[in-house]
Amino acid sequence: MGRPKAEQTSLTQENVGLSEIVQQGSNGDLTTSGLRFCKCLCVVFALMWGAAVFALPEDDELPDFGDSAGAIISPEQERQLGEGFMRQMRRYAPVITDEEVEDYIQKLGMSLGELSGYYGEFTFFMLDARGINAFAVPGGFIGIHTALILEAQGESEVASVLAHEIVHITQRHTARMIEAQQRMSIPRMAAMLGAMAVLAMNPEAGMGALTAVQALSAQGQINFTRANEREADRIGIQLLHEAGYNTFAMADFFQRLQTASRYTDPAFLPEILRTHPVTVNRISEARERAQRLGDAPIREDSYEFHLIRTKLDVRSADDPAAVKRFYELALREGTAVHESIARYGYVLALTAASDFEKARIEVSKLLLESPHILAFRLAAANLELRAGDVPAALEHYALAYRDDPTSRAATYGYANMLNLAGSPELAKKHLRASSFVERGDPRFFKVLAEAENDLGQVANSHFSLAEYYRSLGELRLALQQLRLAQKTDDISNYQRLRIDARMDEISDELAQLEQGTIERERERKERRR
Repeated sequence: MGRPKAEQTSLTQENVGLSEIVQQGSNGDLTTSGLRFCKCLCVVFALMWGAAVFALPEDDELPDFGDSAGAIISPEQERQLGEGFMRQMRRYAPVITDEEVEDYIQKLGMSLGELSGYYGEFTFFMLDARGINAFAVPGGFIGIHTALILEAQGESEVASVLAHEIVHITQRHTARMIEAQQRMSIPRMAAMLGAMAVLAMNPEAGMGALTAVQALSAQGQINFTRANEREADRIGIQLLHEAGYNTFAMADFFQRLQTASRYTDPAFLPEILRTHPVTVNRISEARERAQRLGDAPIREDSYEFHLIRTKLDVRSADDPAAVKRFYELALREGTAVHESIARYGYVLALTAASDFEKARIEVSKLLLESPHILAFRLAAANLELRAGDVPAALEHYALAYRDDPTSRAATYGYANMLNLAGSPELAKKHLRASSFVERGDPRFFKVLAEAENDLGQVANSHFSLAEYYRSLGELRLALQQLRLAQKTDDISNYQRLRIDARMDEISDELAQLEQGTIERERERKERRR
């Protein structure tokens, strides 16, 4: 079955932040060789944030960075940088917004992250991209491509990649790169990093970002240090061991990818091999470390791993009819390793193909056998929503939320159904009582805004929409919503103060991005002269 093509979003001159970087580069004056070098450099910066060259300790003690890194960028600034980066990614990159997928990758990542001793929070997310890759961003943000899940032979292989990226964050490998760019503001740096990440996934769409990193070429030469990579492997394998995953998974995964690509053109190597250089020695060292840790009980692949991989497989198919035939044949001939997993894939494929009656028959079989498996209940809810049966969808989402109130998919789905069923007051109460009030998820603000609008709470609705657009990096649209909120009749003094404070924050962020654009344009003109 086909794999998903990375979505391409057109960049317009009205956009602020990453779009200005892209526009500049389209007018830049770069030689062919310089273009190739900068393209590689962008991939390096976006997907492997190692920066400092330091002596690798021989034991398992973490290296002491001293006060230098913390003096340059504080943990709070790292988080701000990561959040700004995520706004750029949501705006331009194909970030997966399926809460069920988000919940899974967050749960898998935290099974390792909670053992890492990291002082902050981790946020794991997924990109709908063909290239097998993963990357870490300051502030605890770690992204992986859907292709990595689809190509992995087990959950431990995915965990091994996440463990590697977690170490890049815990060891603050980004700090030295930021130290060299300490004049840049947090919003401008977030825009720059976002541009480079888009370039790494889609060189055609992000080619203009090259000019933004020309000044970083000298720093880029030390980013891919063997010390950083070896340290990420070494501590990452320790994390795998402590979490109960197969410690040989990291070496096995890279070995399999390298072997499969050894006779191909280097340009077609899996991205993860180009952005995380793998040598025979490095693979051998990883395997030797795993052996030294000794035998230990290894956790089996979770049932949820197979469900999510099946969901991504159906989602990535270019032809819904073809994927429907695939699962239908597997069920009919009994070739599926897990019949329930294959039936779940069949339900998703039938729903995608709008064959709702047959999908209902198949999902009822799953729910009859396993009524409390969240994925099956959510599949039934989505099926009814697609079919236009709001009451049936509402019932399924209510049961899903009852079974797992920590699920974002169940929480937001239930609130959305309450809105559609004409119960916005219940929807707002449900959202405010959830554990996701402080997460800043775009979906939270969007559903909340809809409920407030239906309740006639116009100023609050505009404010929530402003938060929604801000979380997507659409700062001008966010300001527009706040201006509309200011003009609302019967606005309270508290609401006005809150709106004014948020407008000041967003205006400052926008001004810093625009100032960065002006400075880069001036530097570009000077280089051309």
